[in-house]
Amino acid sequence: MTHTVGDVARMAGVSVRTLHHYDEIGLLKPSGRSDAGYRLYEHGDLERLQELLFYRELGLGLEEIRRIVEDDGYDRTAALRQHRELLLARRDRI
Repeated sequence: MTHTVGDVARMAGVSVRTLHHYDEIGLLKPSGRSDAGYRLYEHGDLERLQELLFYRELGLGLEEIRRIVEDDGYDRTAALRQHRELLLARRDRI
């Protein structure tokens, strides 16, 4: 089943503009396009978006997220531990 960009935006609680931006920077490419050129997303795309939004919720920047999701050899656990340490240090300064 395919979903339009508006459908995905509503389901994920993000803006259409966010999805367009993720497409433009290559973080989330839609699986296809309609005859009219509209972005169409499939289940795998929704799973990828969920992963991206998880990392964003943790406060990671888009470039860090790109490294995590695109490099099979990237140590996600180490990256998340490092980010946790940064968050704890920030908390301690407050």
